[in-house]
Amino acid sequence: MLIIPLANILSMLELIIVRHGDAEPKIEGVEDKDRKLVKKGIKQMRRVAKFIDSMNYKIDKVFSSPYTRAYQSAEVVLEELDEDLKIETIKELEPDQEPSALVNKLKELDSQNSTLTVMLVGHEPHLSSFIKYVTGGEVEMKKGGVAVLELNTAEGKGKLTLLLTQKLLKRI
Repeated sequence: MLIIPLANILSMLELIIVRHGDAEPKIEGVEDKDRKLVKKGIKQMRRVAKFIDSMNYKIDKVFSSPYTRAYQSAEVVLEELDEDLKIETIKELEPDQEPSALVNKLKELDSQNSTLTVMLVGHEPHLSSFIKYVTGGEVEMKKGGVAVLELNTAEGKGKLTLLLTQKLLKRI
């Protein structure tokens, strides 16, 4: 008989991790955090939404970096999915944050509800660092890329189940 500790069953989160779409180039006089998505970035996020829909994921909560391009990316995905969810901006998804801070934020969330699918929208190299921190695996999140990760919040460890680039999303 297989015995699985109840704590391990109740502390899993499914994370849909999205790197923001293509944004305006860096220009003098415009802060990095204020750069907006360009048309290509919007199209990329529509592809992400199409993928999420095709896989029948039901998003329960959305966290985004407070940077404009990440927030806009989350908006496009939710609009395409016809979801009326609140996007919560969190500093733990800013590019210079430590991955452990995001794990701790997700642990707080898990204590409220243990059966959530959470979409995280952020930046590189932070997202790849987060994935490596919880899985041990080296990945690179391309612009408009999406990863799916199962996170055991009790252990702060997870399993990467999917990683897609825009090149692959175009074929779906």
